Amino acid sequence: MIFPFALLGAAAGTVHFVAISRDANLLARGGSPLAAFGLRLGRALLTLVVLVAAARQGWPVLLGAAGGFMVARQIVLRWLGTVSP
Repeated sequence: MIFPFALLGAAAGTVHFVAISRDANLLARGGSPLAAFGLRLGRALLTLVVLVAAARQGWPVLLGAAGGFMVARQIVLRWLGTVSP
């Protein structure tokens, strides 16, 4: 049960961290404040749903989902070019 939640955490983490990047771009380039707010709200809800669902399965599953989030963070940072290898 840990591995599927680790994959789910990685997928949700990828969406989460890409949304942070898009949100920052909207704010820096003078985009729509409503779109930025929508990205923030969607990101928060997705993260909340995934982590609460994992927590309801027990701490090992929650740890797997959180680990998936952290792996996704590193992948997205490298993909966006903000971290050198």
